[in-house]
Order: sequence, then C-alpha cells, then structure tokens
Amino acid sequence: MEEKDKIIVYASFDTIVEANLAKTKLDAYGIPCFLSDENFVSLYPIRNELFPGARLHVFEKDKSRVAEILSSED
Repeated sequence: MEEKDKIIVYASFDTIVEANLAKTKLDAYGIPCFLSDENFVSLYPIRNELFPGARLHVFEKDKSRVAEILSSED
C-alpha cells in the first residue's frame, strides 16, 4: 500500500460535537476524511483503551495539511 492510500487515525475526540466540527472544517477545505466510533461516545463517555472516543480518519498524505487546518482559528 502506498503512503498516499494509507488511512490513519489523526485524532480522537471526547464528544460527537468536537469530532463533527473537525470533520466539517476539513470537508470545507476539500480534505477527505471520515469519523468512526462516534456512537460509542454517547454510550461510554469515558475514554479508555476499549473506547478511544470518536476517531477522525484521514489519508496519511494529508496529515500536515490537516494539522494546519485544525490548528487555525478560522
């Protein structure tokens, strides 16, 4: 698998709202991404090894751009 095709977990979030805000911001910039485990956050509000929170997945090639976008105050 090439680096451009590899999908990574970029971040985990404690709430669905935080996760969706990050995803929406990336969508606005045209960065492909998706969330997983967002339903578990409602059922298990405490993060641990089994339930790491809502996870944001991106392509590894976009990692630096994602960091730039999510760290900006726009």
